[in-house]
Amino acid sequence: MRKYPLPPLSQLHTFEAVSRRESFSAAADELCLTQSAVSRQIKALEENLGRSLFRRKHRAIELTPEGGRLFEAVTRGLDEIAHCVGELRDANETPQITVAASVAFSYFWLMPRLERFTARHPDVDLRVLATDQQVDLQKGGADIAVLYGDGRWEGVEARRLFGERVYPVCSPGYLLDHPELLCPNDVLDQTLLHLEGGGNIWGAVDWKAWLVRQGVSGQPVRRGISLNSYPMVLQGAEAGRGIALGWSYITDPLLAEGRLVCPVGEPLKTNSSYYVGASQGRIGNPVVASFLQWMMEEVSEGADFV
Repeated sequence: MRKYPLPPLSQLHTFEAVSRRESFSAAADELCLTQSAVSRQIKALEENLGRSLFRRKHRAIELTPEGGRLFEAVTRGLDEIAHCVGELRDANETPQITVAASVAFSYFWLMPRLERFTARHPDVDLRVLATDQQVDLQKGGADIAVLYGDGRWEGVEARRLFGERVYPVCSPGYLLDHPELLCPNDVLDQTLLHLEGGGNIWGAVDWKAWLVRQGVSGQPVRRGISLNSYPMVLQGAEAGRGIALGWSYITDPLLAEGRLVCPVGEPLKTNSSYYVGASQGRIGNPVVASFLQWMMEEVSEGADFV
């Protein structure tokens, strides 16, 4: 005698899809079956159980109370099986994670530190996705992402890294060549380096926002230089091409090394922060959890950014 007197598992799989999608045709598309094949499997399942599982309405279906009970049981069972299968597959594969961050964050903050993570976890296959486009962790574009905002993203568990401070930066040589730079208003007569799309990538902070916060209402006199990559913006500043806006977690070390200086003004502090997050479905993955913990340790060592 069979230990588990169950209907064919293919029928239960089809039943789960129909119940979840509330549609025979949608379930058929998902399962790559014809609608008639789906209908036959549901009919066979109902005959096997001696119960009606769906109420057929005009262009709609709904579960009967018996169907609802079965759907809950089948969902629990399939979820448990899928979880176990995933763990078994993961155990046989090289641990792999994808970390998404802006180009600037990847280039200036993440890459100089990654050697410490890889030394601690040499078996992890780590992929860095440097992009200035929004990453949807819910859709699986990455396992982990560095996010900017208020810390609230649906379906994402986020941990605060540090706040945001923005201030002007230029090379020491540029400042020596422009002794007239004494107050924020003097910035209007300088060559300003702009990040194209900066208002979208970096919240709402650009030269206009910084000048307004400094009480400067005029317009720049000279034409600026626009660049579509923040590393290029800072290269321009170091080369003495003009004045750029610096984000503290990137430019504080460059000021400490003497490669850049802050010529005038006070840092603009925003209400937004940088977070590292993972979807709630991936937060329990041991490799994801290890990377998040490592990120927080790295931030704690650079507490000046917080």
